[in-house]
Amino acid sequence: MSASPPSAGGPASNDGAHPRKRKGLRLLASPGVSGLLLYALVFALALTPVPYLLQTPGPVVNTLEPYEGVDLVTISGTQTYEPEGTLDMLTVAVAGGPGRDIFTAQAFFSLLNGVETVVPSEAFYPLETTRDDVSELNSADMISSQDQATAAALTELDIDYDTVIGVSSVMPGSPASGLVDPGDHLLAIDGEEVDGTEEGMTAVRDAVRSSTDSIELRIDRAGEAQDVTVEPTEADGQRTIGVVMSAAYSFPFDVDFAVEGIGGPSAGTIFALTIIDMLTEGDLTGGEAIAGTGAIDAEGTVAPIGGARQKVAAAAASGADYFLSPAGNCTEVLDSRGVEELTVVRIDDLNTAHQAVTDIAEGRTDTLPTCTDPA
Repeated sequence: MSASPPSAGGPASNDGAHPRKRKGLRLLASPGVSGLLLYALVFALALTPVPYLLQTPGPVVNTLEPYEGVDLVTISGTQTYEPEGTLDMLTVAVAGGPGRDIFTAQAFFSLLNGVETVVPSEAFYPLETTRDDVSELNSADMISSQDQATAAALTELDIDYDTVIGVSSVMPGSPASGLVDPGDHLLAIDGEEVDGTEEGMTAVRDAVRSSTDSIELRIDRAGEAQDVTVEPTEADGQRTIGVVMSAAYSFPFDVDFAVEGIGGPSAGTIFALTIIDMLTEGDLTGGEAIAGTGAIDAEGTVAPIGGARQKVAAAAASGADYFLSPAGNCTEVLDSRGVEELTVVRIDDLNTAHQAVTDIAEGRTDTLPTCTDPA
């Protein structure tokens, strides 16, 4: 006896056969599709911009030789000597920051390679900082480091120079805008001479704040003195002309730098040693391959810098034998990749650096100060 087939509209037989699963449910549960979704998510995350900076080793530049056909340091107006040897300025390339995104994948792989450093952008720049702000800041730092390096070198060589008031910046739309330019030197106010000491700057501020009418400024612009009349205005309850002052220097001869595209203060020590080499007879480095870093002030004090890990790696890769390290960077330097290929010399000031390079040139390396010496 044969059973009748179920009707088209009736329920399916339940005689041991499994009910049919819905295609949609089976598709969502497919491992292959889930994997594709995961890969898509990972890919999207990898290409997500993140607010970090990547610090990587930058170009290594021998300051004693022309770079891209141009002398990095030129001295005119006094006796100079042709430098020889290797005195490497080390740089750090920076990816990311204001106006330049980096992605999650870049940050992740940089953390793994041991040479690059990943740091939050906010650690260096306020949130409102623009790319132009960064460029201007780097340029200002480099110009300041050049002046400080020149002053430190001349101090080391007992060559006299004058300290003057420099104009760091002029606020747009201020009374001084269009009359005074960044880089000008302020020589006198209302006929009274002023110098670059803190007392001189205080005298300028007091004269502006107590003024009831316009003031007369004597400025030096590129070696040419001129007088300008500025009428202070009221801002935040005080009279002002909108000029930011800083210590600057008037040297007995011209020292010019050609470092387009390189910013920041960390080349100061190497610049100072380069100037010393050019102003003294003989070969300062003795043909040895020396690299180094460190910000410097006019008194010759060497300060720690950022990017020490990248600079050690760059120095080692370039074939340097000696690395001049600011004392404040010693811990980071000794923990850097490539440090085992270098003799690290700790420098506290320009005199220490000058003596160390002289000792290296003359083969007296047993007593060089090192990062493992007691501070």
